[in-house]
Amino acid sequence: MHAAPETLLDLGAAGIEKVANLASLKVEWHQFLDHLARKTRNFMATHLQSCELVSCSPAGVLEIACCRKFSYEELLQDRATLQQEISEFYALPLQLRILYDAEKDACTKEKTVFTLFQELSQNNEVVRFLITEFGGELVY
Repeated sequence: MHAAPETLLDLGAAGIEKVANLASLKVEWHQFLDHLARKTRNFMATHLQSCELVSCSPAGVLEIACCRKFSYEELLQDRATLQQEISEFYALPLQLRILYDAEKDACTKEKTVFTLFQELSQNNEVVRFLITEFGGELVY
């Protein structure tokens, strides 16, 4: 979707239609992350790995949801730079809105060894059988 500089000036109605097409933005999302990494903005690309494109309004407001609070906070600090990078990459006048998805964050928290073994002993039939038959507990 890289456009020639003269195309950037002539966005008209066709440009707005492109902005509203979230599916086409998602198609090139990983290419955008690679592009950021090559521009030595690895920290930004890394934080964006835990984010997803949520919506894009007809007015060109692109919403990105982060499922990690730390990534959300870091990206908020560099929102202007990220907005510029996204607009340049997609060659569209996008406005960026960064959201924090606390519900997904709760689901993606890293589990401790204790939690993992507890879930394993409850959900895995083989482990449950061994604990029942031999009266043991998992040792970590």
